[in-house]
Amino acid sequence: MPALRTTDRPGTSGPRPGDERAEAIGRQRRLLRLGDARGVVAGIAIDHRDSLRVMLERRGSGVNHVMDLPALKLILARALAPAATAIMLDAELGGRALEARVVPATVGLIMPLEAQGYQGTDGPRTRLQDDFSPAEAVRYGADACKVLLPYRSDDAGPAAEQEALVSSTVAACHELGLPLVVEPVVYERPEESHDTFAAAYPGLVVAAVERLGALGVDLLKLPFPILNSTSSPEASSLEACRAVDDACRGIPWVLLGAGVETAVFIEQVRLAGTSGASGFLAGRGIWGAALDAEPGDIERIAATTCRADLERCRAVAEQFAQPLASTRIG
Repeated sequence: MPALRTTDRPGTSGPRPGDERAEAIGRQRRLLRLGDARGVVAGIAIDHRDSLRVMLERRGSGVNHVMDLPALKLILARALAPAATAIMLDAELGGRALEARVVPATVGLIMPLEAQGYQGTDGPRTRLQDDFSPAEAVRYGADACKVLLPYRSDDAGPAAEQEALVSSTVAACHELGLPLVVEPVVYERPEESHDTFAAAYPGLVVAAVERLGALGVDLLKLPFPILNSTSSPEASSLEACRAVDDACRGIPWVLLGAGVETAVFIEQVRLAGTSGASGFLAGRGIWGAALDAEPGDIERIAATTCRADLERCRAVAEQFAQPLASTRIG
């Protein structure tokens, strides 16, 4: 006899009154595990796979000549996870770090669902992994799943397909009680000048938030909404960040790192937090220095330079960010 689904309880034809409310509360509790006691997120992203290989090749790093990538992720997670409130880690290359228990139980775990590579003749598309699902994430003890999404609202066909993928992934995660983090990445078209793209960028980020946020996502991981923010007046940056926060309509959001230098990112964290962001989930901008080190120095650099940068970012987030606990349930 097959196991009963939630909607198959004897004597019922659907969810009991209050079930949806209870499920929303359960997801909110898991979401809160990504933040500190107040609900501020200071997350470290080490879920890179193909992009990590490309980074190492471009840097001419000797890392992959002396260790495999799971070993590298083990080093990074051991050094950085204790200083974070959450970690983004994949099963493929990050499983060893989870098996070694270097991620403290108090640190929230976010696992990616997207496959590597983004295909599409008229715009990039996200594909989900064939061998990893929300159910697998539950088995790993994940607190949330994540989907990275190349997205432009003005590319109608690709945008519609990406939105459909988000909707189905939201449903799959919510069925298991998992929150879904969505990371829209606004891409530049090949034929587009950089100046044209930079001018359109703030509006494209806001449009992505408005359309994707309406699909039931639990947390948005967003880029700073102005390109070349170091040359932008503070008032303009704050205005752009507040436009993003308004577009979220109560859905919490955190800032992604985009690989910028720590000093620049700290200022972005301050501005985004002042405008309503709940913290950050950053990656290579924090741990990239370890990849530049000699192989024998990787662990030392990760535990000193990289961890110190993460702690500096966290201190600013704790001072300026809007806690997750203050956002709505549902």
